[in-house]
Amino acid sequence: MSGGFDTSLGGAGSRFPDTTWQLVTRMHATGDAEYRSGLEILGGRYWKPIYHYVRIAWARSNEDAKDLTQAFFAWLIRGDVLKRFSPEKGSFRSYLKVLLKRFVSDQNDAMNALKRGGGVHVVTLDGLEEFQPDTSLTDPEHAFDKTWAITVAKQAIEHVRERYKARGRERQFRVYELYDLQPTSDKPTYARIAEEIDISESDVRNQLFAVRQEIMAEIRQELSRTVSSGEELEGEWNELFGG
Repeated sequence: MSGGFDTSLGGAGSRFPDTTWQLVTRMHATGDAEYRSGLEILGGRYWKPIYHYVRIAWARSNEDAKDLTQAFFAWLIRGDVLKRFSPEKGSFRSYLKVLLKRFVSDQNDAMNALKRGGGVHVVTLDGLEEFQPDTSLTDPEHAFDKTWAITVAKQAIEHVRERYKARGRERQFRVYELYDLQPTSDKPTYARIAEEIDISESDVRNQLFAVRQEIMAEIRQELSRTVSSGEELEGEWNELFGG
């Protein structure tokens, strides 16, 4: 799978390699600096669901959960658990949850990792101040999955938004913003959107369908990088977005 993506181990803003397994393999095949760079990429992708998991699993405060998230990544650096990941083990999401469960099950080990970290930032937690985890959730695995699904969906929306902007089709994407990105209580009618954008109601329907399809395709492409088969992709889609 080429996909036209940069597969170099650049900074956290680099596009993800074709599969997570390829990234993890390359991290272990190169030097320490490249490993940490790869870990920063993984951190940028997964820190929110990891943070949500440890915050619920230990009922910790925001600051403790932040430090434990960093401690988890420090734990990944010291061990070889990532090296053991392979496509045969299932999705990377499932594998990360196994690692998290192992990490938090031994509180002594985790707290020692936290103390050794001493507040050191292993990965960048971009947007932590704005991140508002769902405090109603009590199951850490459910929290992880929900936060990961939201992360992937938001990223997909932003990628599609950029593509529409590049095509000079901001008005078409605006239809999607006005309808699908509004709270249910404030959702406008098709007629109101048609009047605001100065298009027909049928155009509103068509443009909503087109943008939704493109976002769904973007989400599926992202999920495909974390699994090894079409069957697993369908499983990931159904688990994260099917309910």
